Amino acid sequence: MKSRLMIFLGALGGAILLGAAGYALGAGLGRLTGGGMADLALGVAGMALGVMLGNGLGAFWMARREKRKRKAWVFWLVGVGTVLLVLLLAEPLGLNQHTTWLLIALLGLPALAEAAVA
Repeated sequence: MKSRLMIFLGALGGAILLGAAGYALGAGLGRLTGGGMADLALGVAGMALGVMLGNGLGAFWMARREKRKRKAWVFWLVGVGTVLLVLLLAEPLGLNQHTTWLLIALLGLPALAEAAVA
């Protein structure tokens, strides 16, 4: 049980860290290249990619630290699939109108799924 919690926290930390870095990089690139809403669009896309990559990387690192034998691609596949599922279900569930819940789902559900798989 303790190792699953550590994998959850590692995936969550990786998602927050790389999601923030992806947003900053995307927003900066949008300010330099485009006008209007390009910084917002590229920032959100960068955050989504950062969360996908950060979840898998953080969960794999913590699983390695806890002496688990899972491959890295399993964590990345679960993280990408969960993020895409949250983004696809955002409109039917009304998450796009409640951005706090959307951010909680984007950060928490992939980490929870990766901890369950580990």
